[in-house]
Amino acid sequence: MTPTVAVTLTGVTPTPTPTATPTGGGCDATALTLTLTTVEGGDLDTGYSGIAFNQGSLIDTKITVNLDCPDQNNCTIDGSALKDTPLGSPLPLTAGGVSTCVINTFREGVTGTYNCTTGCSESVVRISSQVFQKSDPEKPCPVCVGDDVPNDGVKNGTCSEDSKTKGAPCDINGISETGLGSTSNDCMPTGSDIGVLAIDLVPFTTGTATLTTTLDCADGTPGGCFCPDQISQNQCRGGTCAATGGSDEGECEEGPPVGRCTGREFFLKCTNTGTKDCGDLLPGAGTCEFSLQKCIAGNTITRTGQCGVGSGVAVATFCIPATRTPAINTVTGLPGPGALSLPATTVRRPR
Repeated sequence: MTPTVAVTLTGVTPTPTPTATPTGGGCDATALTLTLTTVEGGDLDTGYSGIAFNQGSLIDTKITVNLDCPDQNNCTIDGSALKDTPLGSPLPLTAGGVSTCVINTFREGVTGTYNCTTGCSESVVRISSQVFQKSDPEKPCPVCVGDDVPNDGVKNGTCSEDSKTKGAPCDINGISETGLGSTSNDCMPTGSDIGVLAIDLVPFTTGTATLTTTLDCADGTPGGCFCPDQISQNQCRGGTCAATGGSDEGECEEGPPVGRCTGREFFLKCTNTGTKDCGDLLPGAGTCEFSLQKCIAGNTITRTGQCGVGSGVAVATFCIPATRTPAINTVTGLPGPGALSLPATTVRRPR
């Protein structure tokens, strides 16, 4: 598997250690193409507040790179053609009552290594994420309506009314795991442009990616923050994040409590028990339930991928800059860390 996609800016938990599925064969030729298609089980955590943890990714997104394999086994990844092209389709995100549509673009060509026998890979992926603020929690991004087969090049759908090109023909290029619709690069968002964020997935790997607290926080906490200009280590009362298991995710043991709608966890922010802030506003959103706020436990964020020929999981840990909207930065905890686990299938062919 080649790590060439990061969509964003979460599902299946990666295995604790990298694994490989050898084929015993090696490369089919010295010059190959490798096509990656994202599948269900993506996991995305953004910011330090905990509100935007465990979000899904886009499935059915396709990316193709060239492989140069001089020894029939170890290959270099040539993703130079990806520069300035879309990384998947617009990514809809919603958390804590805040909705955004993110357009990810490769700001550089992708480079790295790939092993034909194990499917293990490691790449350098640098993207630009243009963020649009939207008010609709169910549809942060315009959707492509009526297209049956994603990424077949046939524009059988039409762009929704909130697209810059409403009613235009479209081909689906990605489907939100979180239930936020099918998006297309033919259907661009209209909302408020609140910034273009430079994000580096270095490495984007089927091995292990880590991010460690080495920086002083803006609130004065020495050595407690992961990213430049990060304000605080967490948003816990008392500052204590208690681990809840074997991962780096924890809970604020002294609060504050956070209200979540049982039927639409990420869609709405609720402050009243019952259906007033949930099902009464959005059909199917259920009732409001309170739990302790999530947070990052410890000083290291770790994600472990999985090698494999035909399928695998690529991971990355990274920093996310602030947007131009203070409300979004406060809710999600930006600038701050991000973590991505991205399952995908791969197909390689001689070129």
